[in-house]
Amino acid sequence: MQAAAKNSKLFQEYIGAQFNNVKFSDVPINPDVEFHFILAFAIDYSSPSTPSNFPTNGKFNIFWDEQYLTPAHVSSIKSRHSNVKVRLSLGGATVGSKLVYFKPSSVDSWVSNAVTSPVPFGWN
Repeated sequence: MQAAAKNSKLFQEYIGAQFNNVKFSDVPINPDVEFHFILAFAIDYSSPSTPSNFPTNGKFNIFWDEQYLTPAHVSSIKSRHSNVKVRLSLGGATVGSKLVYFKPSSVDSWVSNAVTSPVPFGWN
């Protein structure tokens, strides 16, 4: 990965965290600007509907609007705009209204799981 040149035209935008039905296609994309969508967030935590939210030791779950921001939607926006990149943001401050604490049971296990857990979602 190359660092952006000084004074480059780069725009970055978090998308999906508010669950307000925003789609990639809702955002105007200037073809003269490198545009990075950042999917927010994949969190090392159980589902908000799980009675006890707890760290899952590097097994990340999606906490963005999955209905409108799927791997197929990523492929579609990237095929229509060669200047678009999509990144996945790992982490987050809360799950629902509960604070998220980073507390892995094993660093080695966490790293191994963190590297492989986004793959089932179609991110590579």
